[in-house]
Amino acid sequence: MHARITEFSFFSKDPDYGLEELKLRSGYTTATTITQTEAKLFDTKVATKTTRDDLDVNSKSTIIAELYAIMEASADRAEMHANIQEQQNNWNHLLLTSINTITITAATMVGLAETAGTGAPLAALKLLSTLLYTAATGMLLVMNKIQPSQLVEEQRSAARLFKQLHGQIRTTLTLGSPSRMNVKGRHGQGVCS
Repeated sequence: MHARITEFSFFSKDPDYGLEELKLRSGYTTATTITQTEAKLFDTKVATKTTRDDLDVNSKSTIIAELYAIMEASADRAEMHANIQEQQNNWNHLLLTSINTITITAATMVGLAETAGTGAPLAALKLLSTLLYTAATGMLLVMNKIQPSQLVEEQRSAARLFKQLHGQIRTTLTLGSPSRMNVKGRHGQGVCS
């Protein structure tokens, strides 16, 4: 003995129930659409009521969620660029220290060659100092081609821009006025591509 439900409504018999509260909360006028769908499980018709206010709330929450995702991605990118900057800066210091050490060692060998006199030790010191100067020159040529200090500056700039983007999104969310244009503009800045 199961009772068969023929029609079910999720809202009050009064069609304007709660409408004033929604208008006061959002400030928009309400456009109401009613759709009816068949529920196969109980073989009943279910009426749903969708208002413009509901769509605006869902749209606004989607925009806020997307802005939070972009803000998190920009924070991650800023951290990544800061880490890369630090690594490249460390490599730059390491290469410069190595070149300076090689140059000092070669200069010391030249000085020792002058006091060594003649014979095999003199030739060995001159050959080794020449090889060290050549290695230092080669490393300087490679560094001039790679320009690690320029790479560090580019990473510093990228990190600064992503931090700035993060701050702009945080300000937009704090002011409570996000729009679809904010999301599209942030996608265009390369964070989510």
